[in-house]
Amino acid sequence: MKKKKNFLIRFVVVTLFSVILNPIMAQSANDSLKIEITEALNSWNTACKSGDVEKLMNMFDDSEGIMLIGSARGEINKGKVDIKKWLGQLSSFAGFSWEMNRIDIDANNTTAWVFVDGKMIVNFHKGGQKITPYRFSAILIKKNAVWKWRQFDGSVPQSE
Repeated sequence: MKKKKNFLIRFVVVTLFSVILNPIMAQSANDSLKIEITEALNSWNTACKSGDVEKLMNMFDDSEGIMLIGSARGEINKGKVDIKKWLGQLSSFAGFSWEMNRIDIDANNTTAWVFVDGKMIVNFHKGGQKITPYRFSAILIKKNAVWKWRQFDGSVPQSE
């Protein structure tokens, strides 16, 4: 009877600890993912600002299903060839960056869904700057411990 009682006490204690610690562990893992994804957003921002097309292309997944969608009609680019061509055109006249005022991240271990709201800052190579309200959503996947872009979908809010 004493063995049963000791077993029962141990079982209850272990169960309580797992119930108490599980949300704490999940929260710290989730926070860790958000930090990694925020770093990926910052790297994207830096590469866009510098116009480093090769660095940007290395941030994308190798899938031909990757997409980069802009806010204007026809700015739908699918696959590395189309995306590289479009990024090359953009970087030929300006550097782009984002003031990320709001960042919402949802993620599991290998996929992240991101929403960013703020402003797009365009620095023209011939001088001048344009700041526009802008938002984008993105899907990133984690491969070999690196977050890779699968889709970028940006837009200028219609009311602004």
